[in-house]
Amino acid sequence: MVNFSLQSVYGIALLLIYLKINLSVTGYPSCDSGIIENCTSCDPGTYANESGVDCYCCQVFGQCKIDSLCVPCARGYYNPASQKTSCVACEKGHYANVTGKQECDGCEAGYITNKTGSFECQPCAEGEFQNKTKQSSCNKCDPGGYQNRTGQEECLRCDTGHFSNHPASTGCTACTEGEYQNITGQTNCLKCSPGYFQDQKAQAECSMCKIGTFSKDEGSPKCEDCPKGEFQNVTGQSSCDKCHPGSYQNATGKSLCEPCQITHYCKIFGCHDCKPCPAGTYGNQTGLVDCLACPAGSYSPSTPSGVTQCTECPNGHHNDKKNQSSCVTCDSGTVCNKTGCINCDPCPEGEEADGRGLSECAKCQPGTYKTAAGPSLCQECPDGTYNTNSGSQTKQDCLLCPEDKFCPSSGDNPQPCPASAYCPAGSSDPEFCNTLLKPNKIKMNCEVTSSFIVVMSVIGIVVLVIGVFVTYRVRRYYRLRAGQPDREPLTKSGTHVYTGL
Repeated sequence: MVNFSLQSVYGIALLLIYLKINLSVTGYPSCDSGIIENCTSCDPGTYANESGVDCYCCQVFGQCKIDSLCVPCARGYYNPASQKTSCVACEKGHYANVTGKQECDGCEAGYITNKTGSFECQPCAEGEFQNKTKQSSCNKCDPGGYQNRTGQEECLRCDTGHFSNHPASTGCTACTEGEYQNITGQTNCLKCSPGYFQDQKAQAECSMCKIGTFSKDEGSPKCEDCPKGEFQNVTGQSSCDKCHPGSYQNATGKSLCEPCQITHYCKIFGCHDCKPCPAGTYGNQTGLVDCLACPAGSYSPSTPSGVTQCTECPNGHHNDKKNQSSCVTCDSGTVCNKTGCINCDPCPEGEEADGRGLSECAKCQPGTYKTAAGPSLCQECPDGTYNTNSGSQTKQDCLLCPEDKFCPSSGDNPQPCPASAYCPAGSSDPEFCNTLLKPNKIKMNCEVTSSFIVVMSVIGIVVLVIGVFVTYRVRRYYRLRAGQPDREPLTKSGTHVYTGL
């Protein structure tokens, strides 16, 4: 209820004010004293206020009783002629900042007014300009330009290293790292080309990558060092070159590669480090793409630093291939009596090498022979033969052991046959007879003696008795198990001599 009353009062007050204003403008005063005949025309820049008695009662509109009663045009208005009853509002782009103007002034360049009846001009805002007078609007700065002050007649061009890419810019943006702009008034920055870089903002140009460095992509803020195994000896490059075979580089950012040191090699592009020559090779100069092969008859072991030359195989060893890390020991039956042997030589007939890695052949020992040259060893003379000579080359050198002698060793002379044995020809051991037999050196066998016959008879009787006793015991065992008494006599003579236990 309170809110409604206040609104009502406020509305009534506004209505009364409106009626008063309208009555004062449209109402005409009465000319009680009569029409004024001698009136003066109002000068340009003023007008006759017909609401006043001293002007309204003049016979001609635009006149007042005296010219001092004419009203000057208000600010923002003008009157170009005399004898007017009203003033005209200044057009857009014009203004009147004092009263009584016969004409409006045009806005200066950089200023505008976009409405009529203005008594002042407004400056163009930042990012805008106006290079003509008497204008009602400002122009926006084009991309590539800017204006950071008000009331300006023109825009400024972005400096080198800067850009603006939208209209009405109040400032320019600095080019970022990796970019540049060498022309003023531009709408964008340019990226540094490969091989160039820029590590600062707002720059007009890029710098070339120095030797030992590169930039692969556009817009690089910095150059990269050439990696290990690569180099670059020219400025402004987008890549590095790989070290050629036979050279290396184990550091970054270098302008050249180093040749592989002696005893080392590299067979590919882009080596970080050269490798030592492997076993079976050697290196005697720098810059090797590949190590040299050890020739047949020599070798080189695996070492951390490689070797400058190969070593010849020692006596008793050989190599029949190149690129070997060690030599092969001569097999038994072959020898090498010098260094650098490619192959081991077989021993000739009548000689042998009975071990590995020998440098000389030895003659066949007594009791052995070898019929042909080659890696085979000397052969033993057959059992029952002998040979007391060394270096024998044929089997015929082995002699048959004579009768009544035996040859326990093929390398020794025949031995006399013992008296208790017989030895036929070709015996390697005597044939001894049992103590109950005697040798027959003519028949070359053992003969039975009387003592042998007696002993054999006794043995037969003993065996028979044992057999009878065992048979009896077995039969008695089975009868007892069957529950039958043992009534059968031990013998069948009919006389009980013994009935058992």
